[in-house]
Amino acid sequence: MRVVWLKRIISLILFAILLYFFWPLLGEVQTAAALFQRADWAWLVIAILVQVVSYAFLTWLNLLALQPFGGKIGFLTLAGVLTSMAFIQIALPSGGLSGVALRVRLLSRFGYKMEDAMFSLFVETFSEVFALSTVAFVGVVYLLQSDRLLLGELAWLLVALFAVLILAWYVWRILRDLERCRDVGRRMAGLWNRTAGRRFPVDPRHWETRLVNFRQNLVNYRRMPIWKFTLAAYGKVLLDIVTLGAGFYLVHYAIGLGTLLTGYGLILTLSGLAALPGGVGMADASTPVIFSWLNVPEAIALAAGLIYRLIAFWLLRFVGFACWQVLENRR
Repeated sequence: MRVVWLKRIISLILFAILLYFFWPLLGEVQTAAALFQRADWAWLVIAILVQVVSYAFLTWLNLLALQPFGGKIGFLTLAGVLTSMAFIQIALPSGGLSGVALRVRLLSRFGYKMEDAMFSLFVETFSEVFALSTVAFVGVVYLLQSDRLLLGELAWLLVALFAVLILAWYVWRILRDLERCRDVGRRMAGLWNRTAGRRFPVDPRHWETRLVNFRQNLVNYRRMPIWKFTLAAYGKVLLDIVTLGAGFYLVHYAIGLGTLLTGYGLILTLSGLAALPGGVGMADASTPVIFSWLNVPEAIALAAGLIYRLIAFWLLRFVGFACWQVLENRR
């Protein structure tokens, strides 16, 4: 609970700072509205189609992450599960836990255990963060060479990336050691029994066995070509960036590649610090602010940010609601 409240406090502070910087942009609303009157709407169609392909890469990445385990699920069904997760995280804000719970519940119908669903989500997230970090790094280097960004402005991004890498290394180190796996299983069972064990007690040997079996399934990852994970992760991230770029071209602004890559990385970083899933409010406000910092005209940053969020975030949630209803009614 302390971590949850700390994240909420940080989120509120950052959101207040963003509102402070976003406030001057409100004067550009009329100018941004005028941009839509002469917009090239063919770019809207392109942006939607590109976003569909981007989500197909994300679905493929999740399918690869689930492949070592015993279940079986179709490509389109898995895409429906992912969009349903995106919707439920907004409908039931819980720091992302509602989406994880729905993922576990839906994938269990196709033969996947709880730990399979959760670890595959970790693999997908880590692959996507790695691709995002390298892409954003290219943009940052470009801006540094052009003297448009200071080293101090990206130091906290490098710290966050380093923390993620340390966490991934620690988890992998535990899973490689059989005795550590058993010890972690016993500790997890003991922690559960001390907190919720009065109503739902668990057998430590059961958790230990499940964790050991889960570790054995991970051996299958070694047999999978790493290039598939790389292609799926970079395909998702790069095409999502293309969607953002299409929003600028829609209002007749040819944005530079370095500015686009750096702005995209900063948007997702701030979204990750938000208390609400998907960076609701945080990303909506930060998108025009970030690009105005990167010397994009304020009205254009406002219009392009709105287009991107409508396509990449809100449209996806509406689709997710429909997919959730279909999956819940399917036996």
